Parts: sequence; structure tokens; C-alpha cells
Amino acid sequence: MNTKILQGLVLSSLLLIGSFTHAQNEVDDEVMSLTRAIELANENNREVQKALAELEAAKAGSQQANAAFLPSVELSSGYSISNDPLYAFGFKLQQQGVTMADFDPSVINAPGQTNHFATQVMVEQPLINVDAWQGKGAATNQVKATEKKTEYTKEYVRFLVKQTYYGLQLAKNRVEVLKKAQKATDAFLSMAEDNLGQGYLKEVDVMAIKVRQYEQAAMVQEAENQVENVSEMLNFLLGRELTKSIVVSDSITQVSFSFNNATSIFNRSDVLAMQYGLEAHKKMNKSDMLKFAPRINAFGSYNMYDADFGGFGADSYMVGVKLQWRIFNGGKNIGKYNQSKANYNKAMVSYQDYVAKENMELSKASRAIAVAESQLLSYNMAAEEALESLRIRSNRYDQGLEKTSELLMSETKAEESLLKQLNAIYTYNVAVFKYQMLASESNQQ
Repeated sequence: MNTKILQGLVLSSLLLIGSFTHAQNEVDDEVMSLTRAIELANENNREVQKALAELEAAKAGSQQANAAFLPSVELSSGYSISNDPLYAFGFKLQQQGVTMADFDPSVINAPGQTNHFATQVMVEQPLINVDAWQGKGAATNQVKATEKKTEYTKEYVRFLVKQTYYGLQLAKNRVEVLKKAQKATDAFLSMAEDNLGQGYLKEVDVMAIKVRQYEQAAMVQEAENQVENVSEMLNFLLGRELTKSIVVSDSITQVSFSFNNATSIFNRSDVLAMQYGLEAHKKMNKSDMLKFAPRINAFGSYNMYDADFGGFGADSYMVGVKLQWRIFNGGKNIGKYNQSKANYNKAMVSYQDYVAKENMELSKASRAIAVAESQLLSYNMAAEEALESLRIRSNRYDQGLEKTSELLMSETKAEESLLKQLNAIYTYNVAVFKYQMLASESNQQ
């Protein structure tokens, strides 16, 4: 086989990563950009949906806490029937139907059956409930904490989508590298069989190339299986059917990035969520302490009575102010205060521990980028050297100056170098995405 033809097959099949393209072989394949993938995750990811549901629940809890300020209004209607002298006379009084005849002792003692329809509108207005005020503050802070937690959930899902999206690019690029390496091996085998027929090679050299073919076939099968695994994971994150086809828009490339010199994480949404949660615990502890204080509530009622259904023959009203001070209730208030105080202390320790760990993770993520960038430069140069070595050995092999084993070793090394280069790009990108998330830059891509 002509040397130039062989070189063309080998080098065109083992080009650097930037030359990879994705062909659309099926009409149903959906070309998806990273931006679109993130949008779908924000809309359909189940973790995001659960976080939004928790936020709605927290808002509903805050609405319940409005009872500390807003009045309550109750409408009730009831029917009673009695021949009890006390109730019967009381019913007539409420119905404003008492006459002189009703004071006859025989009538008072044996009033007979008396019907009574009563309708009431009852209004209660809190005036001074200091414990409930603090409870409202705790509920408000809990809403804020849940909002920040939801933001962090979205940020974390965004990180997972980026990681998996580039993982899918990596998996598909690996398949392409391996398949192109297969073509190069096929070219070697064709040339080796020609040389064998001319007596320049031994049968064992041809067998060595065939063994290499079998190994590559197994590697391709494993790589294609990995593509399916990562595709399913990305579909899962996007809330889609697992088997739905995804075609990533571009080959895996190194993302652009520059440090923002972030040194702390106190402005991060998850940390802010814990801060609001701490404040909620603190206010709840104050609320439990203020349960020892008296409460003052205003109330009023408007009543309508009649002996017949649907009638409103008589009415009355009552308004007032009530002071209620539960001085001792068996130690329940004391127990709740001590419990909420312990919960606050526990939350404080958890917050301090979380901040320390996350600051440590931020430092590690910063160093990981530097290491990944250095490794990527090394693997880029290694890939170039491996390709050049393969080119030289293929020339020498064509001239009968190189052993088959040496050629196969060089081809294997070139393949491994390209795969390591792919992995290095992926590792660098994921390191960048993790740093961006830890440094509150996760909205970047």
C-alpha cells in the first residue's frame, strides 16, 4: 500500500479533538445546546419541582401565621328543641317572646316543647399576642430560607446538567476516537496482508493486528454503552423519557474561565438559606419564651333568634376585650422553650460546620482547576507527540524498517493519548463548573 495513502488514513482518523463533528443520522434526534438543556432542567427537573413545592408550603405556613394580626370571622347556625324549664325560658328570652303568661308557675315548670333557631356571627381580633408576633417573624424567615434553598437546588441541578452534558460529549467523542482508530488498524491489516503475500511479513504479525482489532471492537462496544448510560442520566435530569435521543450540539471543548478571587461563600444561596433558617430558630425560641406573657384579644358577636326555621325575629350583640394569662400549664411552655433553644444551638453548630467545610471545598476547587489545567496542557502535548510518533513509525513500517509490534504499540499509544486528552478536557470543565457553583458563579456557562 502506498505510504501517502496509509498516512492519510491514519492521520485523518486520529485528528485532534477540535475536528470532531456529529452527524444526524436519525430524523428524531434532537440537537440540544447546553443552554437549552439548562432551561429544560429548570422547568422539568423533579428536584427543582420538589423545592418549588416546599416553597409553596413555606408560604402557606407564613399565611397561617397572619392569625397574629388579622381577625377571625365565624358564622354559625343551629337548631335546638327542649322542654327543660331553664332552656325553654331562656330560648323565649333570646327570641324576645316572653309575656306575662310565661311567668305563670305552671308554665315555667312545664313549658312543653320549645323550638329554637340561633344564627351567630362571631368576630375575634388579636390585640396583643407578642408570642404570635415572633412566630410570624419565624415563618417569614422560613419562607426566605426556603427561597434560597430553592435557588441553590436550581444551581446544583444546573451543575449536574453541565457535568452530564459534557459527559455525554465525552462519551460520544470517545466512540469516535475508537472507531477512527479501528479504521487505522484496518489500514494496517490491509497493508500487512499485502506484505505477507509478498513474503515481507510473517503470519504472526498479521495475527497481532487482528488481536488489536478484537480489542478495539470490545472497547467500542463499552464506549457505546457508556453513551447510552450518560444519555439516560441527562434525560433524567431534564425530566424527559429516559430513552429519548439526544444529540449534543458540539464536540467537547475547553470552557473559557477566569478566577474571580472568591475567598468566602457567605453570599451563596445555600449559606443564606441556613442564615435565614437560624434567624427563624431564634425567633421561634423568642416566641416560646413570650408564651409566658398575657394575651389581649377583642371579640364581638351578633346573634339572631327565632322559633321558626329561617326566621330572624330577634337579635342581640355583644362586644368585649379579654385578657388571658396562662400562668402555669404543667411545664409545657418551659419544655417548649428549652426545646427550641436546643434546636437553635444545634442549628448554629450545623451552620458553622457547614461554612467551614464549604470554604474548604472552595479552596480545593480552586486548586483542582490549576491541576486540571496543567494536566490538560501536558495531555495536549502528549497527544501531539503520540500522533507524530505514529506518523513516523507508519512511514518506517511501510519501508520495512519497523516491527509490527512497534507499530501497534505506537498506534495504541496515540489512541490512549487522545482519550486522555478528552478526559482531561472533561475534568477541567467539571472543575470549572464546580468552582463556579461554590463561588456563586453557577449562572455562568
